[in-house]
Amino acid sequence: MQKEFDLVIYGATGFTGRLAAQYMMTAGKCDTLRVAIAGRDTNKLLAVQQACEIKPTILIADSSQPDTIETMVQKTRVVLSFAGPYSLYGEPVIAACAKWGVDYLDITGETPFIHTMIQRYQEQAVATGARLIPFSGFDSIPADLTVYLALQAARNHSLQIDNICLYYQIKGGFNGGTLASALYISEYVDKKILYNSNNLIPDTSWPRASSSSLKIIYEPVLSRWTTPFFMASINKAVVRRSAWLRSQDGESRDIFQYDERLIMSKRSGYLKACLTMLFLAGFQFLSGNSIGRKLLKRLGPKPGEGPSAEVRKQGFFRGQLICRHQDICNLIVTMERNGDPGNEITIALACESSLLVVDNAFQTQRKGFITPSIAFGDKLITQLKNAGFRFSTEFK
Repeated sequence: MQKEFDLVIYGATGFTGRLAAQYMMTAGKCDTLRVAIAGRDTNKLLAVQQACEIKPTILIADSSQPDTIETMVQKTRVVLSFAGPYSLYGEPVIAACAKWGVDYLDITGETPFIHTMIQRYQEQAVATGARLIPFSGFDSIPADLTVYLALQAARNHSLQIDNICLYYQIKGGFNGGTLASALYISEYVDKKILYNSNNLIPDTSWPRASSSSLKIIYEPVLSRWTTPFFMASINKAVVRRSAWLRSQDGESRDIFQYDERLIMSKRSGYLKACLTMLFLAGFQFLSGNSIGRKLLKRLGPKPGEGPSAEVRKQGFFRGQLICRHQDICNLIVTMERNGDPGNEITIALACESSLLVVDNAFQTQRKGFITPSIAFGDKLITQLKNAGFRFSTEFK
């Protein structure tokens, strides 16, 4: 049956949703696509529509009224959701997509939520043909895709890899939606699930990952001091789900340890690492109690707020994936792009991925919950190169 829309951007009145609508609705990006923006506030949707170069259609949909979500989902081929925290607002959208066989993407980093969604909707999504691709933003495409490239390069050059670590350099701002999700996770989510790096793998026999080091570590290959990366537990779970899915598809069973670290600048690197650790400890302390959460909510950006265009433009992301065998580095994969990681880069990743879904440019026949690298593979790399991302592979 012919659908009314190719793509619906749900949660389009939030900070990232507004920017995503503007990103998509430009000449040359979706000239032939039928796109709608959806949310619960007509006036806010009208403002988003007016800010777009090409005017999308407006749909009213509210996760507190599941019938409106079902109506929205039945009208489109693909849903791209920016309505977080997903643990609060995401299930009705996923449930409707699984029910009606509609493809879905989001930018969540809430692995415990997706853990539950897989349990509830995987079988139904497989039956209806829905492809559900969470983690399609900065959480967790850079991790998922650089590991995919590294394993591919290792196979092509007969290299062995048993230890992989992604080292991040980032500069950017913080939006209210991200803060709201972080505080929700701190207050309500079971930490045993959050920090279980196999929480997206239903096979309880799959090997456990080693624990991440919480210390300041010097990385000799990069000549830099490093600290734990605050999104490591999220990305680690996604990388491991991709490895498990590849094994289920009959590919070789990739057994490797994966971790993530944040790189400090060369100048005063150890001091900056100490200050970063103090900041992370402070945030964890404040978010771990009700008084601290109230303070963070009062002082931090509110939902719908985020960094200015100038701050977003001045940001950047660079990820260097150091691959080792028996403690010797034999491969480095790099992915980088200009722009604020939590906003500009996340939006580019999600929107470019959604265009591949609209084009049915899948690398897999799998249905249900799949990761970005499993869904698209090399096609996503090509798509992202055209969107300003840079990739390189260096053999040591």
